[in-house]
Amino acid sequence: MTSFLLCPFKSRHLPFVACVFAAIAPSLSAQQAPVCAASPEVQAALNQIPTGNQPAGQSLYQFVLSRRTALQNLMRQYPGDVFVESAYIGTMQYYDQYYGRPTNYSDTVKVIAEYKARHEQHPENAEITYLYATALVGRDTPQAIKLFDNALEKDPNLDLPHLDFVTIYASPNFLDKAKAIDHEKTFLAACPAALQGYSSLWQIDDKELIAQSIPKLRQILQPRTDSDALRAYPTLWSLEFKAKPASDYDALRKQVAADVVRIRALNRQDLTEWWSALEDGYKLANDPKNSDWAKNERQTRFPYAWELLSRDQWLKDHPRPNNDAPFDQKQAYDRDLLKQSDDWIKQRPDSIYILYSRLGPMEDLDDIPASDVEACVKRMLELAQADAGPNPIPSDTRFGLAEAIYKRKLDPQQQVEMAHKGVEQLDAEMKQPPYDLFSTKKELDDQVFNQTYNKAQGLFYEAEGYVRLKQTDNARTALVQLDQTLRALKSQINDKDLRRKKYLERESSYWNARAHLAQLQNRKLDAKAYYQSALLDRLESGSLPAPGEKDNLADDAHTLWASLGGTDDGWKSWYADRAAALANQSHLTWETAQDPLPPFQLTDLQGKTWQLADLKGKVVFLNFWASS
Repeated sequence: MTSFLLCPFKSRHLPFVACVFAAIAPSLSAQQAPVCAASPEVQAALNQIPTGNQPAGQSLYQFVLSRRTALQNLMRQYPGDVFVESAYIGTMQYYDQYYGRPTNYSDTVKVIAEYKARHEQHPENAEITYLYATALVGRDTPQAIKLFDNALEKDPNLDLPHLDFVTIYASPNFLDKAKAIDHEKTFLAACPAALQGYSSLWQIDDKELIAQSIPKLRQILQPRTDSDALRAYPTLWSLEFKAKPASDYDALRKQVAADVVRIRALNRQDLTEWWSALEDGYKLANDPKNSDWAKNERQTRFPYAWELLSRDQWLKDHPRPNNDAPFDQKQAYDRDLLKQSDDWIKQRPDSIYILYSRLGPMEDLDDIPASDVEACVKRMLELAQADAGPNPIPSDTRFGLAEAIYKRKLDPQQQVEMAHKGVEQLDAEMKQPPYDLFSTKKELDDQVFNQTYNKAQGLFYEAEGYVRLKQTDNARTALVQLDQTLRALKSQINDKDLRRKKYLERESSYWNARAHLAQLQNRKLDAKAYYQSALLDRLESGSLPAPGEKDNLADDAHTLWASLGGTDDGWKSWYADRAAALANQSHLTWETAQDPLPPFQLTDLQGKTWQLADLKGKVVFLNFWASS
């Protein structure tokens, strides 16, 4: 490949004379420096663009749009720069990354189509080939692999594909540890000063390579005070702990503490990365007081949309009562939470995350005026639409609002519309291809079950709304769809007890809605039979309301029972005694894991190292957690 072929893309910022010269002397292309990182000028411009998550006071769509607009401006300023364009592709796929799953938003499809067309117009251009490949990762990774290989063949100096290969070959569905390590070594050898090369080290399992790389990374970071370097310190520390045995952890903590002293002396209060580095560093150095200080300062100066110090502290100090706690205790907690939310909303009137803290108590406190609940639902819907922009609101948001309307018996027409649009959106979401890097067969199976489970609940809200509107034909249509969805859900149980119980919960809702429709049509004996099925399904699923909580299903069934001449003794024998007996049982259940546990080596808080062989024949409790 010659530099002349890259001139239309202007990725190397060569003047016209240099382009002509390269065309005359193509042999000089072999002497080009590796393409490892953005130029200082471009990197400085990229650092001015908001990164991370949406800040407080800004909708998700406003945040995404501001990033896209800024990057489009940079693309005009630095036409063809591979780093600017790579950032642009990332922001076009931001919604997918934000929700952690492919959505039915067209942005990802658009950017893939855009770079596919450019690749077809300039098949000889290595950087366009590379960019097209990056757009495909996660959507069509096998094709991306071919394109990355093709880009390296065209321009061996374009080392960026090696980092993408590390991610690909470290992922569950394309796992090849040897290839991941080989590509990591290749990139670090070609680009020893590029920070992104060290950031990808955490994905591989090669302690020797990590140990060799740590001093180099420290040497790079030592003289730097910029945001990229500050962002890299947590990476450095995590690599150091990964490379060392537990016996060295005390020494590492002292080293981190020394790093933190030096970082704090930089006094870069204008950078969120400075505060984050201090928070992580103090935490590793076993200094929780200063870690909390740094976290609070960062949240005060650079808060994300869901962060509010007073709210976070209150929730930390006031854990929600367990489901089996006394009813009065849970009611008191909800009232306190609702009262606290008044102040939080004044501080963050545009945060849907704060309003979720308000809506929950409103659903369970019957004496809250309906107008207050309606106002909360309306505002949350406005904020959800602001976050989505021209895109559809996610199905789970609509179902959550439909649930509040249903539980408080608010506008049935709004309930129908909310549930119906949620079901339509969920159908669209279910058609989206999964991330092919990380979506294992088990995860996809769980996802399909949970989506079908949620769809059944959405159809229940829709059917119930039509019953309240006395639209029997529409209610029957929704119930037919719900029945079909339940058949699909039942086929996905696969002998899993938890799934069977979740299915029975949804089937109970189905019979409940059928009973309500039958009553509307004055078919009381049919309604009685449907209530019986709903109650028995609920008993079997173990999803009875907690003691003291309202039980609308049992209350409705008992009212009908009495209207048909049934006695209290008969009701007690038919249902109440069995429900009481079940409520007194413990419903803690376990499922047998089907997937073999891979070999591992973990260090506990006392410094003891555990391996899979140490646990053979033992009962083990696993607590999984994640952070972003």
